[in-house]
Amino acid sequence: MSDNTRLTFVDAVVEGLRNWRSTLGTATRPEFWYWFLFTVLASIVASTIDSVFLSPSALVIPDNLDAFTGNQIREILDVTLSESIWTVSTLVTVSLFIPTLTVTIRRFREAGSAVAFAWAVHLIGPISTYVLFSLGYTTADMVDAGISDANAGSVLAIALAMLGLVVANIAALIMWIVVAARPAKTTEPR
Repeated sequence: MSDNTRLTFVDAVVEGLRNWRSTLGTATRPEFWYWFLFTVLASIVASTIDSVFLSPSALVIPDNLDAFTGNQIREILDVTLSESIWTVSTLVTVSLFIPTLTVTIRRFREAGSAVAFAWAVHLIGPISTYVLFSLGYTTADMVDAGISDANAGSVLAIALAMLGLVVANIAALIMWIVVAARPAKTTEPR
């Protein structure tokens, strides 16, 4: 794209799809934010399709949370996984993951930030989701075994780990916004 032409939404989407596997070069702020807008709009359309064509689950959550059993916790996790994996939203998210990662890498490079940050920002979400589900299943096993003084420390550790993952995701989001909003790093002396 030459400096004389103005980047449009369609140009940015075409550029993002055309360079879906290229981590070389840079992405301008408009290119990055138009791509981000495209992914948000695609996610909204996919979620709308999911809500129209997929029936919602009928999870039964007991009124008395003290009466939760490990099997009920596992059932909630299983239903959540099975209903979120086989959706149009997930298909869109997975298909746009690599192009979004490469656009982010190119944008971070133009902003003068380390490419490793782009990787970290994009991988912390899937990794923390996996860890949260693993911790959920571990919690279900502990509930089956009975919460006692012997495993109370483990329950606290799981709760703190979950809190830590939430904080890490928020920190990654803030870092992503700050770097993506930076102007291009110039090589000329000021």
